[in-house]
Parts: sequence; structure tokens; C-alpha cells
Amino acid sequence: MLKRREPEPEVTVVTLPRSRRRMSGAEGVAAQRRRRAQQQSKLEADRPHGWGRADDPDAGQTHKPSFLDRRRADGTPLLLFTVLAVLTGVGLARVDSRIEILQIANEITELSEEQQRLLDRKRRLETERAFLRRPARVGEQARERLGMEPAPAHRIQRIELLPAAAKAEEATEP
Repeated sequence: MLKRREPEPEVTVVTLPRSRRRMSGAEGVAAQRRRRAQQQSKLEADRPHGWGRADDPDAGQTHKPSFLDRRRADGTPLLLFTVLAVLTGVGLARVDSRIEILQIANEITELSEEQQRLLDRKRRLETERAFLRRPARVGEQARERLGMEPAPAHRIQRIELLPAAAKAEEATEP
């Protein structure tokens, strides 16, 4: 059995003019710069002083500079970067100081609350101490826990202490 051969498809190659071809970013920019440099060198060769006349044939073909061509290397980007860096640093310093202030304020609040708790506890302890030191309670505890009784009147002796000046005179007399 014979196989039938299918006709091969025709291939058509279309080449775009240079002005329509797309180049990747860096290659395209570099190619444009080379072309402009060549055009400038032709113009400079015709007019070494760089100035043209209005009646020159190519006077209407002025090259409009692109954004990249208009950019001058006068330090403006560096200045802007420096200003932004300084402003960022100042902003971060302010934020850091605000955070530190808030932390100190929180610490002061916590310490004030602890001081209030301690003062309340001190008042309660002073009240409890006053309650425990009442003479009636001390007598009651002495009777119940220690089995103590009040001393009878005939066992109580009165001792008089002499003032300090009288003691000094007695010591020098003998």
C-alpha cells in the first residue's frame, strides 16, 4: 500500500523594520543611545561648533531627549536619598522614644498600683495589731492559754526610782 504524501506547509518569514522591532530593556536603550550618538557625531562632523542654521536641511529634525537623556548627574538623587535616609532615621528615633515613654508610663502605673496595695496591707496590719494589743484581750489570753491570774494586792510592791541627779549625788557621798 502506498502512502500518500501530504504537501508541506509553506513558511513565510516576515522581517519587521528596525523601528518596529522590540528589544529587551537594557539592549533597546543601549541601541537607541548608540544611534543617537552616531547622529550627533554626524552633526558635529558637519558643524564642529555644534550650532546649526535655520535653513539647514536637517534643521527640523531635532532630537527630543527622553527622560533618561534629560537626567543630569548633578547629585540630586544622592541628595534625595540622603534626605530620605535622615528623615527615616529621625522618624525611627521618634517612634523609639515614644515606645520608651509608654513603657516607662506603664511601669509607673504598675508601681503606683503596688504602692496602693502595700499601703492597704499596712493599714490592715496596723488595725490587726491594735486589736491584738488590747489590754482586755491580753488578759483573756493570759488566763486561757497560760493559766495566769491577776496578782493579789498584797503581793504588789511599789518601787520608786530616783532621778538621775540624785543617783549621782549618792554615788559621790560615800
